[in-house]
Amino acid sequence: MANGLNIDHYIALASLVRAGSNISNNFGNMDPSVNFTSVRESVPPPDVITSIPAVKAFFYCLYITIFVTGICGNVLVCYVVFRNKAMHTVTNIFIANLALSDILLCTFAVPFTPLYLFMHEWVFGDLLCHLVPYAQGVSVYISAFTLMSIAIDRFFVIIHPFKPRLQVKYSLLIVVIIWVAAGFLTLPYGIFMDLVPARDGRPYCDEGWPHDSFRKAFGFTTSVMQFVIPFVIITFCYVRVCCKLRDRARSKPGSNSQRKMEMEWERTRRLNRMLISMVLIFGFSWLPLNVHNLVVDFYIPASAWAYLNGFFFLSHAVAMSSTCYNPFLYAWLNENFRKEFKTVIPFLNESRMCQFFDSSRAQNPEEGPTTAAAPPDEPQPGCSHEKDPVSVAPAPQNGKVMSVKYSPETDTVRMQVNGEETMTAV
Repeated sequence: MANGLNIDHYIALASLVRAGSNISNNFGNMDPSVNFTSVRESVPPPDVITSIPAVKAFFYCLYITIFVTGICGNVLVCYVVFRNKAMHTVTNIFIANLALSDILLCTFAVPFTPLYLFMHEWVFGDLLCHLVPYAQGVSVYISAFTLMSIAIDRFFVIIHPFKPRLQVKYSLLIVVIIWVAAGFLTLPYGIFMDLVPARDGRPYCDEGWPHDSFRKAFGFTTSVMQFVIPFVIITFCYVRVCCKLRDRARSKPGSNSQRKMEMEWERTRRLNRMLISMVLIFGFSWLPLNVHNLVVDFYIPASAWAYLNGFFFLSHAVAMSSTCYNPFLYAWLNENFRKEFKTVIPFLNESRMCQFFDSSRAQNPEEGPTTAAAPPDEPQPGCSHEKDPVSVAPAPQNGKVMSVKYSPETDTVRMQVNGEETMTAV
């Protein structure tokens, strides 16, 4: 195939979770002894799909929407956490760190990737050729490790409520470790990226590995570290939490009425749906891009597929969209965050929020939204009413009967010992 598509000139910048491959520009006559890292002369022709003007316009609009929504939402999350010391809890520190990584991702991945792919050349200079891929990889690592930290923290809070809670100073230390580890694991991007010319004289930002085996090893390791391990840990933690809450709702002793049991069961179901949605959204967002990257890394002829560029664009856009709904999943569903948002954005007043949730409930009375909201017959998020927490576990301690309840609306754990209640922020 003459002038075969060297998709890795593009993917070296855009894939975020891999080390790209460099391929020969003629697959039909490819010499097995060729050192892939020395082949830098192929000129990528327009993709069958992404060369269509309407498709280009669609992706430009999509990336602009992701950029604006992601930046605004995550900046707002960081602002409400940093401005109020009462918001400096363990979970909120992790959520703010997630927002920072999403801002970094929006800044270095969302604008540069589509421009590079559609322009078919790197026009941003040698410094950004090293910096942009490195910043992209760092931001993805930070996001994945932070989501994993949130899941682990909630796991210990709910599964082991009587163990000492993680302190804020240690959560800050974990954040520092995450950033240092992300910078170290992504270091090869900053070292091996280089600005090189193709046959037509146009510059490309490409990878120059000492050997092809290094490229494959780095690509595989990155996919495992950025996606597989975090996904497995997040899934394990939230599945265990869901099972714990479900078992407690089914076997709650001393309930005063069947109605209260039904209400707690409904609250548990909604919290479980929220946790499951976090797992599914993480997997849905990053699985397609990781599959694409591994296929290109280990099956070189795939780089010549006519629709590969289109699939990459779609999977990359899906991955970038996580920067938009992370603030919703991890911040907006928390009542404390909503209260802070209302102080910053005046039009988010309680009356409008109540009207919104009341109208949603009227349209779909049997199935509430996939949130940690209260049951349909209770006040909805945004209204100034406190919702009952979900029971986690009763346990004897020092001869006293203690009940432990987790409130997803405020992200707090309440412990009650012989009528005396204490509250701990998660």
